Amino acid sequence: MADLTIVFWRDIPAQIIVGRGRRAEKRVLPERFEQAIDRCAMAMGAKDSDAYLAEWRRSPPQTVEGDPAAMADAEAQRIAADYDDARLKALIAASGWERDTGALGDDDGNSAVREAD
Repeated sequence: MADLTIVFWRDIPAQIIVGRGRRAEKRVLPERFEQAIDRCAMAMGAKDSDAYLAEWRRSPPQTVEGDPAAMADAEAQRIAADYDDARLKALIAASGWERDTGALGDDDGNSAVREAD
């Protein structure tokens, strides 16, 4: 068993991590996710500032079974399919925040909740 964690900038997913430490399997989501994050960050004037870094968070870990590499690949593919261009454009228009649907990785559906540092 391993933990699956999703890394977000605000409510835009950026990376999948399955496992812990050096042996963790990590998958960066396609470039369009990075572009969406960059567009939001530049619009808020936070591309190279502490404000930009403060918006990164991790989902609560979910226990998964199976090969960590296969699990990371499958989750990355699932998220890439769930976040089509229209959804990413809506996130960009909302400064990176989900509206009314709750964010992926928020177990209570409240996108305003942040993981405590």
